[in-house]
Amino acid sequence: MYSRWVTLACVIASTAAAQQVGGYLGPGVLSRGAGDIGNRSGQQLDLRFFADVTGVYDNGIQPFSIDPKGNLSDIKGLYGVEGAIGAYGTHHWRRGTLGLDYSGDFYHYPTESSLDGSTHNLTLGYTYQKSRRLAFDLREVAGTSSRGFGGPGFYGNNAATYDVVNQPTTLLFDNRIYYVQSTMDVNLITSARTSYTFGGDGYTVRRQANGLAGVNGYDLHGSMQHRLSKTRTIGVTYEHSHFDFPPAFGQADINTVEGLYSTSLGRRWTFSVHAGAFQAEVQGVQQVALNPVIAKLLGQGTATQAFYRATVYPSGTASLTGNFKTSSIGLSYARTVSPGNGVYLTSRQESGTLSYSYTGIRKWNFSINGAYNKLASVGQGIQPYTQLTGGAGVTYGFTRAFHIVGRYDARRQEIDLAGYRRTSYRATLGLAFSPGDKPLSLW
Repeated sequence: MYSRWVTLACVIASTAAAQQVGGYLGPGVLSRGAGDIGNRSGQQLDLRFFADVTGVYDNGIQPFSIDPKGNLSDIKGLYGVEGAIGAYGTHHWRRGTLGLDYSGDFYHYPTESSLDGSTHNLTLGYTYQKSRRLAFDLREVAGTSSRGFGGPGFYGNNAATYDVVNQPTTLLFDNRIYYVQSTMDVNLITSARTSYTFGGDGYTVRRQANGLAGVNGYDLHGSMQHRLSKTRTIGVTYEHSHFDFPPAFGQADINTVEGLYSTSLGRRWTFSVHAGAFQAEVQGVQQVALNPVIAKLLGQGTATQAFYRATVYPSGTASLTGNFKTSSIGLSYARTVSPGNGVYLTSRQESGTLSYSYTGIRKWNFSINGAYNKLASVGQGIQPYTQLTGGAGVTYGFTRAFHIVGRYDARRQEIDLAGYRRTSYRATLGLAFSPGDKPLSLW
């Protein structure tokens, strides 16, 4: 009974704030609460559930292991079966908005059962308007995955969002990862045009492989937004972030200052840009080559050495979104700081994303997604890592409740000077159950 009352209280505290606060802040200024969680094809939808069963073909799975010849493992031509469940959508009350997006799947490979497992991604946002001058944003991101691409929620992020733990560069290897991030913000609306936001995030990432570093982190942030007109908003943001990498790989403190500008471009398009710089102080340990004389004396060629780096880099994001009656499109680019992927620790991240979803043809939904990501370590002195990903999906509703679903994804990974180049593919085709008047949109 207690849990039911807690759930009810959380739900009641949700919808109007996102609309009122989001509308107040202006186009292109994202809420860390409900925001656009649960939206599909540019539309806010009521809560929708789905379940599906698909056949799977994976080519190029890369576990955290080496083969008998001493090369990195690369598992090709693997067939399997996958079952998935999920829910997405938004719900509005007088003072609150709740946004939900959950996907989970369970997969089995008859010829390689050691790779069986499941993937889950939950994003839950809640915005509550307590009064005309005070609003709260809450967001929770949690999940687990053992795949580096094509999983639930993988293409959901773009460069303008604030979620740290499920960025596309999270997985260099197809190895089990667990993550959670909690966010809370307070919005103070001091006048008809000006507001202030204060809040913080706490997050953690754990990786199953002993050789990969986990992450503990937090950030404290504040911003001021001033609405110049109905369509234009300017502002400034500050954020202090801290990363540490258990069990004992080092730590980093980062301070970021950026200015922001957002505007509407006609009725359907919004554009926003953040520009500034971040200052990073990084501490850690690294292997160094010894002087030949010292190496001869000690009988070893390398030693472990502590390092400290303090550097300043430019940062910023730019995003363009279009929301139409039956479709949505998003483009984004970012230069930010990242806690890395377990091999690369504190890093400069350069990323670009593209997403498009269309439901304009009766019974059909089409989607395409793509991303470019590059990590350059701030303190480790290792070569940059580049990842390209892309995918396309389609659903067709042959009845009100049953849909054919299919998807194809590809991933390209490169570390140039190390000669590391890998290409992976994934294809799924199956049947989904999800009653509703609109075509099912899973991505």
